[in-house]
Amino acid sequence: MKIILILLFILFSNSIFANEDNDSSVEVINLYENKSLDQMVLENLNEQEVIEEILENADNSNEISANEIEVQQIEINKKNFIQTIKTKDLENHFQNLLNINSKTLQIEIIEVLENLQLNLEVEKDKELFFLVINYLQSIGQINKSYQLIETYDLSDDENFNFYTGVRLNYFLSTFQLNEACNFKDELDKNSKLDFFFIEKLDIFCLILNDNQSEASLLNSILIETENNLDLYYQSLLSLISDSSFEKDFNNEINYSEINKELIFLYSAMTRIAELPFSNDFYELDKKNLSIPIILNQSSPIDLRIKAANDSFLENLITVESLAALYMSADFNADQLNNPKETLASFSDNKELGMAFLFQLVNIQIFPNDRLNILIQFWDFAKENDLEEIAYKLSINMLSSIQATSENIIYGPKIASAYIYNNNFEKAVDWIELYENSKEVDSKSIYTRILLDLYSSNDLNSFINSINLTLNSYTYNQDNQNTELLYVLKSVMNLDIVTDTEINLNKIFDDRLMPAIFLFNEINNSIVNKDHEKFLFYSLISLNDKEWSNLHPEHLKLILNGYLNYNDGILFRNIILEVFKDYKFII
Repeated sequence: MKIILILLFILFSNSIFANEDNDSSVEVINLYENKSLDQMVLENLNEQEVIEEILENADNSNEISANEIEVQQIEINKKNFIQTIKTKDLENHFQNLLNINSKTLQIEIIEVLENLQLNLEVEKDKELFFLVINYLQSIGQINKSYQLIETYDLSDDENFNFYTGVRLNYFLSTFQLNEACNFKDELDKNSKLDFFFIEKLDIFCLILNDNQSEASLLNSILIETENNLDLYYQSLLSLISDSSFEKDFNNEINYSEINKELIFLYSAMTRIAELPFSNDFYELDKKNLSIPIILNQSSPIDLRIKAANDSFLENLITVESLAALYMSADFNADQLNNPKETLASFSDNKELGMAFLFQLVNIQIFPNDRLNILIQFWDFAKENDLEEIAYKLSINMLSSIQATSENIIYGPKIASAYIYNNNFEKAVDWIELYENSKEVDSKSIYTRILLDLYSSNDLNSFINSINLTLNSYTYNQDNQNTELLYVLKSVMNLDIVTDTEINLNKIFDDRLMPAIFLFNEINNSIVNKDHEKFLFYSLISLNDKEWSNLHPEHLKLILNGYLNYNDGILFRNIILEVFKDYKFII
């Protein structure tokens, strides 16, 4: 059955798994090749940087002269803020940027930090580099930390041991065990890392090389030397070195006692021991453990899919890798032949529900059956806040849908899928087919609103789209929406009617505002067009907050700032995030 599923998946997914260009350096999944999921994920991690650089160079190729002054100005701004702020203050700033819920702004701060031009012969730049690497690793971007480290010669750096740990953790997290062991062997014998990291890795590598006797000797020395014995490491070591050692491992773990500094070593050892990861282990550090869990075939498939969904939304893996993992979920013939009962059995497991419907779509022979299941897949995803993932996974299926009298009724939903995949021409075609065949109704109006908002290619057209949308769309007039409309009207100078009548049932607002000095710094950075300072301070004020939880005055200040930040380059995506979080319009 699995062979049939994979063959059918290839049949209906060839557009995803084909290379765009035979000469391209970018690899994509090809199920005809004997390529493991490890290889695909690792290639995706490494190639993401190459792809971003190519796209950036392509976008800027015709604007080099025009941007020279702007680049100089940006560098001046950097020197005025990041590279002049006190190291201790900057360290505190990074501590307050660990939980940015806005995907748009998280990507922006990462790009700003990646593109810093540093001279590590300058002490201040050296300190800044250390903080950047530490921050990127802390938010689950260890691949970016590793890539940045590789661009500098750090052999004489006072933080060399820290960078060594990052390198080792990167190899372990991506299960490049040969590279980890070889790099460990190249280290100076005097190299020391906290928690006996190198010593523990050395023992692990000896076992991998089937050198049990030396591993046992070194481990006995470790046990005598370590003040607080690492019981978790010792348990894992026993499992991978003694095949007769059996016990219910996960049931005996106290996860609160696990050393989080060694989770990458633990994850590699767990995989070698062919042990499953648990959800509790994943919760220890979701940002950094997603890739190891995806690659651990012993772990429950629903946990692996959960980690993959999170990684995809964080741009750590591509849709190709995500699709391959969805297809690896094992459903038997009875489950596939009784989809209604099977889906009901997954009512408390959205990951398995998503994977089941995705496979069910791909095994349908007849186009109408495939479209009906695809619609069900999208609806299920929307109910579970996985709509973006479902639409991205469906991109190859869309081209196989032909316009017929039977499926025109699904025009708005098919158009929505094209919109989320940035194919606006196809979206227009399906909207017009629907309206010509049926009529203009709430479904097509809503889809046109999505189209206008997502396809607007400049700030002015986007604001005009919002203006038209808010004047024509009927929405729930609750207090939260009324406040949002008031904020949007003020920020974008919209020509809309808003209710400003005082609600005497709500005299005080319990939503917190930033401290007055932080608020003033944000406001001053907007007035002075100090973009980098605004980015940092605005993100500090947004740390661990959703858009819908912000005080309206706070939201208004932030939106005003990003309307002007780098000519409003982020503004559209931020507004779309706000709409989604408020469940307003989209």
